[in-house]
Amino acid sequence: MLSMKNYDVIVVGGGPGGSMAAKIAAEKGLKAIFFERGRKSGEKNSSGCGLGPRMWRDFPDMMKRLTPDLAPSMRAGAVARNYFINKDDVVAGMVMARPTESVKYEPAKKFITMNVYRSDFDPWIANLAIEAGAEQITSTLILDVIKEDGKVVGVQADGGEKYKAPIIIGADGVISMVAQKSGLRHKWHLDQVTLVPQYDFYVPKENIDKIMGEESLAVWWGSTFPAAYQVFFNEGMHIGLGNWLDWWGKNPLYYLNRVVNLPYFQRIIKLLEAKPREVQAHLLPWMGYPENTYTDNVMLIGDAGGFPCPLEAEGIYPAMVTGKLAAEVAAKAISEGDTSKAVLKLYEEKWKESSVGIEFEAGPELQSIWSKLPFEPKTMEWFVPMMMEILGGIYDWSEPHAVRVRNIVEHLRGYLPKATPFIMQEVIPLVSAIFKDDFEQFTNLFDLIQNMFPTKKGGK
Repeated sequence: MLSMKNYDVIVVGGGPGGSMAAKIAAEKGLKAIFFERGRKSGEKNSSGCGLGPRMWRDFPDMMKRLTPDLAPSMRAGAVARNYFINKDDVVAGMVMARPTESVKYEPAKKFITMNVYRSDFDPWIANLAIEAGAEQITSTLILDVIKEDGKVVGVQADGGEKYKAPIIIGADGVISMVAQKSGLRHKWHLDQVTLVPQYDFYVPKENIDKIMGEESLAVWWGSTFPAAYQVFFNEGMHIGLGNWLDWWGKNPLYYLNRVVNLPYFQRIIKLLEAKPREVQAHLLPWMGYPENTYTDNVMLIGDAGGFPCPLEAEGIYPAMVTGKLAAEVAAKAISEGDTSKAVLKLYEEKWKESSVGIEFEAGPELQSIWSKLPFEPKTMEWFVPMMMEILGGIYDWSEPHAVRVRNIVEHLRGYLPKATPFIMQEVIPLVSAIFKDDFEQFTNLFDLIQNMFPTKKGGK
């Protein structure tokens, strides 16, 4: 008979959030253990893993230790490129962007993302947790929770081993056993989870340096597929896309292949001499607001709690922030001898006050506009040509420029029947949610836009 092993904190999951929770718990003097189902953390490399500058702002002591010799795939990029694809699968226009003048965090003026494969990043942060004193057990799947008097008090592994602790932190991803078995969540709704297929390519580093330069990521805004993302690493790149589970009308790879088979994308492939090496896919919660993230003795972090950013579903940073907060709350609760949900409510209060919680202030509106625009090709069918009419229409020397501008404005009138309800139903609620009490300064915005379109006079 296997004996019960006792700890202060059990973390189920060895990703960035789970490792961060274990690290902070150990640094707080707690006996912490974290479990990884793979042979090592990061073995399932299925994320683009673009690390934003706020990682260095919020975790400075830790992140300054992340160097290229520890993460060979790491690549900094200061430029993002946006491709706008029309319904004929032609690149109708491009927009490139660098960090802007309004950026307040100085390092963020130098790079947009630091991209690194999860196979490099995850084991690095797991080792930091081990260095701090946490115990990691790999190649182990936690199958169930242990309950006493209806409350979770431990977990059971696939080999039958049992572990007990006053605090259990669920860092076990979108299909979270901890969430389900603790009763916090029995099932996601189809409009809360996305399916994300992607292709990974090998690309020689010298080719990326020569051809892409400072470009680290790109978004392909399509009229025949949901918006796709492209992430560059030191010797590789990802191209992937996603949508909610209730959207797919065809095999997801059908839409991804439409991106890869674009003549312009194929041109990039040939220039880079890129070679496909892996097909990957993962589920990702993408919701307007996290729900039910704690109960007696249990807290959920990262994907398990539904914390990916509601704008672009960034997952690493929210997982690490919530992991840190959960461990800090765990230390306080254990020191006070009370790990009930009445005490763990502090975790919810803390994540709501954090930068992660602030992201969700307009969460439902962000999710709605994303689902109705870049994730809806039917909308992009008229949005792409409208946008390119605004941005690119002046590049025409067939008529006097004054005449051309009048033609552009007149042509844009034709989009108003579709653009007007979209602005009223999606854009105005989003702006209202973001600016709150200051929204009154935008109340006349729509009238202003309409007045920009002059009426015809004298048949001219």
